[in-house]
Amino acid sequence: MNELIINYSGVSKNKKVVNVIVGAYLAGFTLYFSIIEGISSRYGGLFFCALVGFALAVILILSNTLWVSGTSLIIDSNIIKPNLSGQNKGTIDWTSVSSVNIGVSYVVFSINGGQKQRKLDLSVLIYDDVKTVKGKIIEICEYKNIPYHND
Repeated sequence: MNELIINYSGVSKNKKVVNVIVGAYLAGFTLYFSIIEGISSRYGGLFFCALVGFALAVILILSNTLWVSGTSLIIDSNIIKPNLSGQNKGTIDWTSVSSVNIGVSYVVFSINGGQKQRKLDLSVLIYDDVKTVKGKIIEICEYKNIPYHND
């Protein structure tokens, strides 16, 4: 069986470099106007627009250097390995799954005969990927004779 890999690693390296350069230029440009307007005590529209532009430039720089985590999900016939934001990063072994409940934007795996449950929240994925993930989970459940149903 083919494995399914969903990877949102962000933009390419070239685009990141361009975004950081544009952000640095925008930060310098808006900081210049903020300082000039602040020194001359003119706290008008240009001053506040420059402050907002500086904040947006800093966000652009940080989002391309620090805050790129890369959402990913790997599903094959042996394991499910989620790396989705705000969720448990542990893998789910298909041999321990006893049943599967499929919801609109989540999948609940009953593990060890229903003693434990692991919820896989798919709300951070785009709609086409949610459909693909659900289809892959149903395919593996049918292949391994694991009961599943929709909530």
